[in-house]
Amino acid sequence: MAAEIRLFPCLTDNFGYLIHDPATGATASIDAPEAGPVVKALEREGWRLTDILITHHHGDHVGGVAELKQKYGCRVVGPHDKSARIANVDLRVGQGDVVKVGGLLARVLETPGHTLDHISYVFDSETSTTSATSSTARRRCLPPTRCSRSDADGCSRATIR
Repeated sequence: MAAEIRLFPCLTDNFGYLIHDPATGATASIDAPEAGPVVKALEREGWRLTDILITHHHGDHVGGVAELKQKYGCRVVGPHDKSARIANVDLRVGQGDVVKVGGLLARVLETPGHTLDHISYVFDSETSTTSATSSTARRRCLPPTRCSRSDADGCSRATIR
């Protein structure tokens, strides 16, 4: 059975993403900008949060982690770089690792540029591929000649070429 994905607004300028495995009931939030909208989306769908997959350390991507972890007892997965300043991480992952959300498998890709610790989760299946990254990554990780923001955390266009 294919994964179910839900998109919902968070903060004033961001989005939250849920990926759900209907076969097992497992649900992951891709990042956790703030807890309220994540909880509301979960309740609307009748899903329970089992995992939070963090893409990078910025506050607008981890602001809801502590509250969600306390409420659901979920596992928090984040970049392997311990200097990334992400609290409550249970599992640190890097390039080539595989993260399991129920029966769904996600390959981890290190995708620095917006931040040095940025990672993406790629859910492969027989019928489609879903890349679960933050909205920031989709908006900002363009080819280096068109990258609108690669200066965060000491990055530059030269470091991502």
